[in-house]
Amino acid sequence: MSLFADIRRRFDLRLPKSLNLAGSPARITPEASSPDLGSSGLPFGRRDPHGGQLHGGALHHGGTGTDHSAYLAIAEALQDGADVVPASDEVGRRLAADGVSLLEALDGLSALYRSIAGGEPAFAAVRALSSSWAEASLIYLHTLSCEDPLTGLSSLSHLRSRLGELYREAEFRGTSVPQTHALVVVEPLNPPGTSPFERELRLVDVAECLRIVFCGGDVLGRVGARRAAALVGRDPNLPEQVETVRALITQWRLDTDVPQLARVWIEGLPGSEVMAARVLDELARP
Repeated sequence: MSLFADIRRRFDLRLPKSLNLAGSPARITPEASSPDLGSSGLPFGRRDPHGGQLHGGALHHGGTGTDHSAYLAIAEALQDGADVVPASDEVGRRLAADGVSLLEALDGLSALYRSIAGGEPAFAAVRALSSSWAEASLIYLHTLSCEDPLTGLSSLSHLRSRLGELYREAEFRGTSVPQTHALVVVEPLNPPGTSPFERELRLVDVAECLRIVFCGGDVLGRVGARRAAALVGRDPNLPEQVETVRALITQWRLDTDVPQLARVWIEGLPGSEVMAARVLDELARP
């Protein structure tokens, strides 16, 4: 097995489509090209050894659907006899930003080398492209928020993580989470025929009401598709805060005569982190 084939095999891990750092094909138009080259930087009408045909400068190969004009910088470096590492670094970042998987990126690099150099990619090019792709993908992952973009509520995973921290802290300090904290759960009661979009808007209102009342750093999270919850301390005025939340939610839409009904209650927390996770799972059920 060749070195490139071995590297490609090691990276032959397709990401799930729900995460897809990496699923949509590149559709990037090159900024410039040589007059006697296509948009991919390759000669018009040339075939690669595996039957890829350049039509109008775009290399169609293997059915991946990737527009190989994204590889223009590498193509130019190869044709000029220049160092391919800077170009490969640039292309790796570009492909990652455009949502192309590492496997597809390496396939495109291989097709490009076969078309121009008649062989497999140089190790330096593979390494540069893979490293820059990975770095760009990690930067993207680190910028992901743990909040729901529409409501601004924390995700269920973040709420679960914060609960775990509370239980570990309580064990260290010798305190009891059921005595110090609770969940305030809100479930809007939507009338029959309410559209999914209208339900989402109700949760936006619920989130805003929770922020008004619990503004001291409490974790406000979305629990499933229908509920929101605030992880709060068991202060003496907690019952009054819950009533304030209820009043705000039912009177929030002042431009309508339709009552904005919702269930609001205090959910006690169990004695262990495992049981608390089960409580969240139950609350998240439809």
